[in-house]
Amino acid sequence: MWSRSNVLLVVVLLVQLVLLAIAVLTSAGEQARAIELILPNMTVADIDRLHFTDDLGNEVTVARKGDGWALPGADDFPVDGDKVEAILDKIAGLDTRRLVATNQANFARLEVGEADFRRKITLGRNDASAVLYLGGSGGADTVYLRRAGEDNVYLGLGLNSWELSTQISTWIDSSYVSLAQDDALAINVQNANGNFHFTRTDDGMIYTDLGADEAYDDTKTPIILRNATTIRLLEPLGLGALDEYELADPRVTVEVRYRKLVEVDEPAEADAADESAASDDESGADETLDAEPAYREETYTLSFGAELEDGVALKSSDAEYHVLVRDTVFNAFNDLSRADLVKAPEAEDASTAESGG
Repeated sequence: MWSRSNVLLVVVLLVQLVLLAIAVLTSAGEQARAIELILPNMTVADIDRLHFTDDLGNEVTVARKGDGWALPGADDFPVDGDKVEAILDKIAGLDTRRLVATNQANFARLEVGEADFRRKITLGRNDASAVLYLGGSGGADTVYLRRAGEDNVYLGLGLNSWELSTQISTWIDSSYVSLAQDDALAINVQNANGNFHFTRTDDGMIYTDLGADEAYDDTKTPIILRNATTIRLLEPLGLGALDEYELADPRVTVEVRYRKLVEVDEPAEADAADESAASDDESGADETLDAEPAYREETYTLSFGAELEDGVALKSSDAEYHVLVRDTVFNAFNDLSRADLVKAPEAEDASTAESGG
């Protein structure tokens, strides 16, 4: 008859045998379906083009340019290379270990079909390319993905479809005009309604063409000043002034005269004798007087052209590229009229009466 200790030994042995069998079966399964990268024959360093499209038909193409990345469709306007490289690292790190579907009937639901997808990505290397379909999310920082021409759908970790934005402005430095408002000295706006001159005084930027009996309505001035000194582009159009931009005869021009800080060389360090002499100064003062900053005046001109499908064509004399900007920037200048800048007489009379004048 077995003792209690013998029974326990047998139970332990059986448990070990079961665990061993599970390990063998699991190992055999992994060997049967070897895990590979989504892009098995392509590294980030190999990729020289990246094109992606969303489900609405919006698309972005970037390509290597020297040591960085650029927009080939906009005369190689520079792109934030760090953002591109970060996305490529994530794509290159995706693998096939999480197989979630093998039936084409699931493509639409997972949004990885040829017509139903969140993003379609084409990665180019010399004359070769690879195409991936990115779909919905299977959880935090995950995405369903499928290689073109295959039925297997995988769950990729560390990437979301929305990270491949089809808004060009998210991949570039979208600051086109950037001037501190206090540095603007004068602004001249020319549109179909006439010329409008603004100049800086001790009271701020004012409209200068008032009659002797007219009162200034300054509600539009902050809008003019803001849009003349800070403009963000929607997308670059390129270096050439195409006829369709209609910039040969601009609809609106804005001239901005401003002050620019003149950079001066740092003063040379005083030698030991000078330092000794300074220390013996009768005043005993230990203060260093900073030199007054020096400025020079410069001017740039903004030329607004045609209203295109998604915005208005613009060229700054201080910039190399023609760009597309929001129509709200254009309208701030195009809609300006003298009536916006001069208070109506009755309004002036009413305000005078209320003040007891």
